[in-house]
Amino acid sequence: MSDGASAAPRLRGRRGRERRLATAQEVAATRRAPRQATGTGAGQGAPGAGSGLRRPADLSPLPALLAASGELRALVDRYRLVQGGRAGRDLRHVVYAAMPHGAKSYLAAALARASGERLVWIARDAEIGDRVVEELVAWLGDPAEVVTLEPRTSLAYERSELVRDEGAARVAALATWCSGRPRVLVTSVQALFQRTLPPEALPEQPLRLAPGQRLSQERLLRTLIELGYEPVPEVGGRGEFCRRGGIVDLFPAGQALPIRAEWFGDTLDSLRAFDPADQRGVNPVSEALVLPAGEILLPGADAAERRQTLLARLGPLARRLPERLAADLERLAESGQPSDTAEVWAGVLSPATGLDHLGPAIWVLDEPADVDDAARALRAQADERAAELTEAGELPRGWPDAYLAPRDWKRALAAASTLELGWEPETP
Repeated sequence: MSDGASAAPRLRGRRGRERRLATAQEVAATRRAPRQATGTGAGQGAPGAGSGLRRPADLSPLPALLAASGELRALVDRYRLVQGGRAGRDLRHVVYAAMPHGAKSYLAAALARASGERLVWIARDAEIGDRVVEELVAWLGDPAEVVTLEPRTSLAYERSELVRDEGAARVAALATWCSGRPRVLVTSVQALFQRTLPPEALPEQPLRLAPGQRLSQERLLRTLIELGYEPVPEVGGRGEFCRRGGIVDLFPAGQALPIRAEWFGDTLDSLRAFDPADQRGVNPVSEALVLPAGEILLPGADAAERRQTLLARLGPLARRLPERLAADLERLAESGQPSDTAEVWAGVLSPATGLDHLGPAIWVLDEPADVDDAARALRAQADERAAELTEAGELPRGWPDAYLAPRDWKRALAAASTLELGWEPETP
């Protein structure tokens, strides 16, 4: 198990004060223990798997005991028969009732060990997911085995400034999961339902920065623009970059701190993490991956190309845009940044959801009734808001949905291999 100093920092969307305090803690911890830093995200420890400020207990020998039991082996064989087409589809859904919460994560860790399959743990909300992550890290013994997909804090169709940290953390989590290294993805209903970039928008081989590398500044700057990074006078948040002569500052998704890259000719001479508060260097960095800046990527290299692409995506809707959406479109085309329009335009700009990134895995439904209630509540809230905006003339009928459609959710549940874990006993 990684020790407390080397565990990956917790990268998740946070609200104002909590986010600032967490960043301050991470910077302070880095300064107290100087070391050679490494990149995080898809190439290193899983985002959201542990805070790095405390050391979880290593209970990894214990799941092996349950994994060797007859009942667990029978469960693994059942899933394998279904996957091999040698058993009926009904057998892909398994229910365990009257399960205490601590036993759920222990069973999941044993199942991951015994089957070799990846697990997607779906909780009612992010708070429950946080607790599950801590338990799974202890049972599996390695923070890199668990990755967390957090929800954005904004609601469907809400006009609020996009929190770049949230989108960057979600991109890093999806990239880490798609790399194939973590065993378990822990997420919530809202995190799965929210729109995100499609799997093909995550580079199979992200641009990797390392000292001594032959890489022109122009190539890096071009890549940053293509991946949605915003040029600013001074880097202070994720998804930002600035250039000053032979130096490029950038804050990639998946990094705990921004990176300062210095060139000598066309050679990347050094990489250092720096404190965004005072812009002072903190530690050398051995490597960093350049992932998309966020989930909302605007296609096109210039305003004209972005406008044309957006109009093509809208199709017939483009001819009946209300005044505010028409103004949004022009602003999106000109600035290339979603600003406060992200949740309104999410279905147009990012048509995928978390489900599109899961791949082959056993879905663990933590309290299935609660998961179903959460899905219904989110759907009702989104539908109510969409109806209000349509009635007010701010959304045209047929506007792309902000969340996953109910039929797509039901279809995905029916097709997946599931393990339902509930505390309430089954009714006879």
